Amino acid sequence: MKASSRIIALSLAVAGFLLSGRTSEGEPAATTLPVAASPVAASPVAADPGVDASAGAEAFAEHCSICHGAGAKGFIGPYIAGVNWGTSGLQAIVRAGVGGYGGMPAFNAVAVTDKNIADIVVYLATLAPATAPVAQHGTVASADTVHGGTIYAANCASCHGARGEGGVGPELHGENTRKDTTGTIVWIKNPISPMPALYPKPLSEKDVDDVAAFVEKL
Repeated sequence: MKASSRIIALSLAVAGFLLSGRTSEGEPAATTLPVAASPVAASPVAADPGVDASAGAEAFAEHCSICHGAGAKGFIGPYIAGVNWGTSGLQAIVRAGVGGYGGMPAFNAVAVTDKNIADIVVYLATLAPATAPVAQHGTVASADTVHGGTIYAANCASCHGARGEGGVGPELHGENTRKDTTGTIVWIKNPISPMPALYPKPLSEKDVDDVAAFVEKL
């Protein structure tokens, strides 16, 4: 085939191809475009199968809520909701305790297992953190610390020292870092031996409020 014949044949083939893409009216034929594949949702990161926030809630209710309150919002112990302690951090606290007598007791691995601690860490991290300082949320507005000092001198100093320096009973300096005023009131009203019960006699409700406020300032 001569070169000119090849060119004519090629031109006719191209024209036929272009015409095949038009309708009988000469309009371009509809073209079906490929549909983009739907994006594949990222698989959620699998949580450690050995850690369970629900189990942590149960363990917290059993072992911790008596001091730290329902939902970890504080009672005798501080507000710890929303705090990410880390398993090793919380484990150190649980195993060693905090503050000695009158503070947080130490729990061994039989009473509170390592699994309990890991679950509690996850549970606490799911809770809403404090939106404002809570250290003084239990302060009794009407407390009279002068009267509280008098009550302390008459009923508490013989064990805890004239200035809270400790003696038979533990030192009370910095007690406000371990308990807020509400927690101190609860402790005075519901002491653990060897601390004697002084409420409702000889101490009145007002006496307890005032001496608690006094202790919080030592």
